[in-house]
Amino acid sequence: MSELLDATAVSDPRSIGLDPDALERLRSAVAGDIAKGLYHGAVILVARGGQIGLHEPIGHSDLANDRPAQLDDRFFLASVSKSLTAAAVLKLIDRGVISFDTRVADVIPEFAVRGKQRVTIYHLLTHTAGTWSGFLPPPPHHWGPIIGNIAELTAAVSAQPLTGMPGEHVVYNPWADFTVLGEIIHRVDGRPFRDILRDEILHPLGMTESSFGLEVDHPRRVPVRMSDLAPGAAEVDIMHSFNDIIDETAEMPAGGCFATTRDLFRFAEMLRLSGTRDGVRVLSPAMVEYGVRNHTGTKTNQFWDFSKEARDVPDFPANFMLFGGYSRGEGHFLTCMGHTASPSSFAAVGSGSTMWMVDPVRELTFVFLSAGLMEGLGHFQRLQRLGDLAVACAS
Repeated sequence: MSELLDATAVSDPRSIGLDPDALERLRSAVAGDIAKGLYHGAVILVARGGQIGLHEPIGHSDLANDRPAQLDDRFFLASVSKSLTAAAVLKLIDRGVISFDTRVADVIPEFAVRGKQRVTIYHLLTHTAGTWSGFLPPPPHHWGPIIGNIAELTAAVSAQPLTGMPGEHVVYNPWADFTVLGEIIHRVDGRPFRDILRDEILHPLGMTESSFGLEVDHPRRVPVRMSDLAPGAAEVDIMHSFNDIIDETAEMPAGGCFATTRDLFRFAEMLRLSGTRDGVRVLSPAMVEYGVRNHTGTKTNQFWDFSKEARDVPDFPANFMLFGGYSRGEGHFLTCMGHTASPSSFAAVGSGSTMWMVDPVRELTFVFLSAGLMEGLGHFQRLQRLGDLAVACAS
C-alpha cells in the first residue's frame, strides 16, 4: 500500500486493512458528541495506504441555518493553515533560496529592531522566536482587517520588542510568526502570498477546493461559530468575526485557508509519501523526514499554561515539528494524535475545530473538520480520544 490512489473513491474497509467495527465506533463517537451539543457537525475521513475507508459528513455545517454537513464543505482551517504555509517555506529551503538559519532581518530589514536581530526562520517555525505571541494584534491595532493583511501585520509585529531570548522558550504564536513567514515567502518570490501557495502547494497536489481566503457568501463555506461555552472560551469567541473579515482578498498565512477533507487528505498523504504525490515532487524526502521530527525537545508550550490550570491538565511537551504542527514522540501525555499513535506520527491542529494526522507506521491518515468551536485544550482532549479511535481502525 505505497501509492496514493483516487482521493474521492471509498474502498471496502476490509480490503485495505481497516476494521469496519472500529470505523463505526469512531463515527458513533463523533455523532454522539454532536448529539450532546459539543459541536454542530463534522466531516471525517480515514484512509490506509492512500485508500479511503471512511468519508462521511455528520450533523450540520451551519446549525443556525439548518444546513446539513456535506463532503464538499469548505472549512475555515484556522491553524491547520500553518502546515501549508510551512510547506511553502520548506520548499524554498529545499531549493536553496533561504535556509533555516537565515535571519528574518536579512529578508525583512525593518524587523531588526528592539532585540530581534538574531531571530531566524527556524525560530519562527518552532515558536521559539520570542516575538509577539498575543492572540490579538499588537497595540495600537485592534482586531479586524489587519489580520488578513500580511504587510500591515508584519509591520506591526516588526515594531514590537523581543519578549524572550530566541530559542530559549516555546510559546505558541497564533499569528505573528507565520505572518512574518508569509511575508518572507512573498519577498523572496515576488508574487502575492496567496498566488504562491496556490501555484506551489495547493494546485500541484490537486487541492482545487482549497484557497487562502474565500468569498464570504460562498455556498459551501462553513461559518465559524462557538459551541463550547466552558470557562475560558470567551477569547476564542472573537473568531466569529472571521465570517466577515476573511474574504477572498484576505491573506492570513497563520490561519486563513479554507479546504475540504478531500484536499487535506491529499496534503497529508504527500507528507506520508515523503514529499511526492502522483509523481509530483513538492518536497524532498530528506526535508519531510527532517520536518516531521520533534524540534522542541522536552520543552513545554507556555502558551497553554492558563488552559492547563483551568482544565487541571498535567504539563506536557510542546513537540513542535516544522510543518506547523506536532510530532507524537514517546511518552504518556496529552496529545492530539491519541496515546496509541506510533511515536513517528505527526499532525496539525486548528483552533477548536480542525485536524489532520498521519501514522506512518500504520500507513493511516485521519482528517477531522468540524463546525462549532471547542475552546483550547478542550479541542486537544477531544482529538486525543478521536485519534485513539482512528488508530484502532488499522487492523
